[in-house]
Amino acid sequence: MVEFLAADARFSPISGSGTVRGLLHAPEAAPSAGLVVTHGRSGNLQNPIPRRIATAAADAGLAALRMNFRYTDEKGVASRDLSREEDDLRGALRFMANRFPEIPIFLAGQSMGARVCARASADPLATGLIALGYPLHPKFRPEVRDPPEWPMVVKPILFVQGDHDPFCDLARLREDLPRLSVPHDLVVIREAGHSFEPKGPKRDTFLEVWDAVRRWMEERIPAP
Repeated sequence: MVEFLAADARFSPISGSGTVRGLLHAPEAAPSAGLVVTHGRSGNLQNPIPRRIATAAADAGLAALRMNFRYTDEKGVASRDLSREEDDLRGALRFMANRFPEIPIFLAGQSMGARVCARASADPLATGLIALGYPLHPKFRPEVRDPPEWPMVVKPILFVQGDHDPFCDLARLREDLPRLSVPHDLVVIREAGHSFEPKGPKRDTFLEVWDAVRRWMEERIPAP
């Protein structure tokens, strides 16, 4: 898919107060599924992971919306409990459901965005969650336990994690995964950091990230 097919999208958060901004990537044919992609705490919809995930998704026949949380356009900061960001994300879900009815819609979040996806997973419009570099604990502090949104995960979830991520010790993650009451999968990107930046020889780790995401979604998209 080529970048110019991304169209400006504006919609209300689920509370109805304010405006959320995004870019919609739509395939030429009717999409088989929808995907909403969110960014990390210090990022926005122009960051490489959201941009490349949305572009690759549209190229694979999905409708993909990459969005800004409102605080980024307001030059502010995320809400303390991420409830405002959940409000934004659930508004994006409704935008996609209204634009593309009767297809499954997945939520994908990078870093803090993955936490927001976890908070929003009880929304009936969400089919499944994709956590891209889930920040399980503060940086280099795996002893800090019980992330507050962990009990909110009520839909199938895919974790894609770099094995050099200082915000997610893999041993700790594997210890915690059985606490989830829903189907869950983990794909580890070798020699990669929190944003999947390579820690060994230079390579494009996105190809590995997208392959994991694509395969997981394909398994959950009903056959036409």
